[in-house]
Amino acid sequence: MSAFDEMVRPSLARIGAPGDGYATDRDSYWGSGFFIAPGWLLTCAHVVGKGGAAVCRGESALSVTWQERTADGAWEPRGGTGTAVVVAPRPEPGRPAPDPWPFPDLALVRVTGADAVRCLWLGDREAGPLTPLGLYGWSVQTGELGIRQGSGELAGSDARALLLTGILPIGGLSGGPVLDLRHGSVIGVIKGRRREEGVAVPVTALYELLDSREAGRAVREVLRAHDLHHASLLDAPSPYPHWTAVQATLAGHAPSVSGVTTELRTRLYGHLAHLPPPAGAGEVVHLVEDVKEQVRGERLPSLMLRNVRTWREGAALLYGLRMLDPGGGGTLVDLDAVLLYAARVARRTAGEHAGEVETGRLRAFTEWIAGQAAGHRHWAVGEAIGALLEGAETGAMSGSRPGGPPGGMSGGPCGPSGGVPVSNGVVVTPAQDVAAQSAEVDVPTPVGAVDAPSAFDAPPTSGPPAALDAPPTPGPPAALDAPPTSGPSAAPDAPATLGAPFAVDAPSSLDGPAAVDPPPTVQCPGTASLTGPAARPHVTVPSLRAPSADTRTDVLVKIGPATYGRHPWSVQLIYGGQDVTPVDGDDRGARAEELALVLREPLAKALNQGDHGEHLAAIEVFLPRKLFDLPVDDWQLFPGPRAATAGQAVEDVEDVEDDEDDDFVDERALPLGMRRTVVVRDIRRNGLPPSPEWRRRWKGVARGPLVHGTLHGRPADEGHPPGARAGGRFPYYGALSAMSDASVPVYCGPVGSGEGYAAMRDALRSGHAVVLWRRDLHDHDECGDFHRQAADLLGLAGHADGLHGPVRDLRIRLADPETARAHGLRGKIAVLVDPPPDRTPYGTESMRPPPLAAPGG
Repeated sequence: MSAFDEMVRPSLARIGAPGDGYATDRDSYWGSGFFIAPGWLLTCAHVVGKGGAAVCRGESALSVTWQERTADGAWEPRGGTGTAVVVAPRPEPGRPAPDPWPFPDLALVRVTGADAVRCLWLGDREAGPLTPLGLYGWSVQTGELGIRQGSGELAGSDARALLLTGILPIGGLSGGPVLDLRHGSVIGVIKGRRREEGVAVPVTALYELLDSREAGRAVREVLRAHDLHHASLLDAPSPYPHWTAVQATLAGHAPSVSGVTTELRTRLYGHLAHLPPPAGAGEVVHLVEDVKEQVRGERLPSLMLRNVRTWREGAALLYGLRMLDPGGGGTLVDLDAVLLYAARVARRTAGEHAGEVETGRLRAFTEWIAGQAAGHRHWAVGEAIGALLEGAETGAMSGSRPGGPPGGMSGGPCGPSGGVPVSNGVVVTPAQDVAAQSAEVDVPTPVGAVDAPSAFDAPPTSGPPAALDAPPTPGPPAALDAPPTSGPSAAPDAPATLGAPFAVDAPSSLDGPAAVDPPPTVQCPGTASLTGPAARPHVTVPSLRAPSADTRTDVLVKIGPATYGRHPWSVQLIYGGQDVTPVDGDDRGARAEELALVLREPLAKALNQGDHGEHLAAIEVFLPRKLFDLPVDDWQLFPGPRAATAGQAVEDVEDVEDDEDDDFVDERALPLGMRRTVVVRDIRRNGLPPSPEWRRRWKGVARGPLVHGTLHGRPADEGHPPGARAGGRFPYYGALSAMSDASVPVYCGPVGSGEGYAAMRDALRSGHAVVLWRRDLHDHDECGDFHRQAADLLGLAGHADGLHGPVRDLRIRLADPETARAHGLRGKIAVLVDPPPDRTPYGTESMRPPPLAAPGG
């Protein structure tokens, strides 16, 4: 039996109908599963589904049987009762179980009597092709019930599935783990087989369930318990190895691959498990990109969408990070990056979520980071991290820096009086020592850092270093909805500009590079010398680039002209108005009435990436003119109770709204335009070189003050007669061209057809970059009120960038009929804000039509 077999066996279970669990080859079981946290079993939904609808709903129990090693080394069966807590997707009531079961095909089962079971390690990132794999599960293929193990490779992926070669799963293995043999982590769950390859569900699908309203809370509890379980094993005496120790011997964690040791990673995850989760993927991704830019000196947004949902996944994105040396093969800097990332997470938690985490746990985390930085080969890294940790003002830190005793403890550099040296040579307080002895992970003992090369070995850069907390460099105007900043000190997680001294009391940037003397040698009893001339010669610390000032991320939605009645579409992220990353798209397209439903999930994914800190990602919607009235600002990422209860009586719906507390706090149930900037742009005009009129008028509205005009050229009080039709080839071009550059044409009606359509065409031809209109049907006598309302809005905005707040406020007031009536407000307002693409064009990519065949042909 291999080392992997020995490690997997106590975590592997078989699932079946309730019984004693001690039958052998005659035991009728449904499939396999494996423990990922004490008392929590992960398996496939179709395995649980064999028990019927009541089992899937958690109303009926199932049996779980696993093996446990006795004191004399023998394996004995153990059993417990399981309850399905998460089944994804859960079968619809009154309908038979689907066959095949759709993805993600995952289930979490709560098992009684399994709180002391050993658990497998869940991978924190996707595995690459040709990764060597181990497949495990229970089988009766040979006629005898037992554990089956096989080896293969990861061939690739197909949609949401992992494809396995070299071994084909057999009956009974469904729900078992797929183990990455290079890293010692579970990367998938066995689902089934095709004719020539096996199929598995990637473990990342479990992280995706964090977005589920039904399953998210349970999944987060399980992932937290998983990380705390593995962290607790580091200090628990046992005759058998744990996964962290085994992983340290594998090729995937060799020092040449990563400077982050498996022990450091496990302790880091144990600390992160105690913190409030990130608000969304954007919060994690932007933190990672800031750290990468800080360490490598250049910001290169990933062309791949990083849909991470946990702090641990963010740290995993930094493993193996190298400097951008010419020709590749740069110096490993992932240890520097991971420690800086941890310090940024701690600072953000202290600044924004201090009331959601126990002060003692946050203090333990910061002291642990300080200990890691103190043991880092490059003391400059410790000073950089110290500058970040000093930003946490909640009492978690006591004013120390990593170069000295953690947490500002008194009693000398070797720790406080009464301090106790632990096994790895780091001195901890008696309170810390108790935690370590009791195998708690509240205060994990620091790990000696790997002696890996770092970015700080680089020669000093020329020119004066950046001053600490230097103001942001001047740049282009903020993008749509970009909140104003009041300097780096305004945000609790504002990064310190890591210039020459890496300390809060840095000299002025005008002083030039400072030669900084390293700390004196401190030799504590039972410890290795961490500082001093022998370990840290006199160095001039290089300047590190501060994270870019313009790191906003917004969302581009592009919907092309219809072909065969279907509109091709795409959703993209745009970073700082320049770099674009695709999120999703469909060249075959969707019908206009289907777009709201089809785009809901891609938009939610993109906005989750774009929102970070105080920034709400703006949505710029590129449309053909016939779709300018598309009510994107009214779309919801999550349907509210009114949409979900169609067909009920009104009074019943009101009761539902009172009961749905989650909808009250879930911003996804709000119309998009009530939370964030949503503007229309013309997809055809953005595919052409900008005209001089377009450039001139954009400068006019950007400068302001904005002037109210009418799209049709007639006085506002005349409105537009019902059924008004345009006459001539360019009926409105003359009047629109005669308007001043700061004028904003306003129209009291839809612009997707008739007079509004023709007038909008001439407005675009004459270079207008901002247009307001009312996209809903209404009585003609309301137009006077609408134009007065629009004039007030333009006066309040002043210039183009000032429009977004007043438009959002107006949409909020219009959403409440009583408020709208009380203030004489009218209509569903739509806004065209379409600056010429002087920056790198992001609306010019060709949108291919569907194949030359009818839809479905």
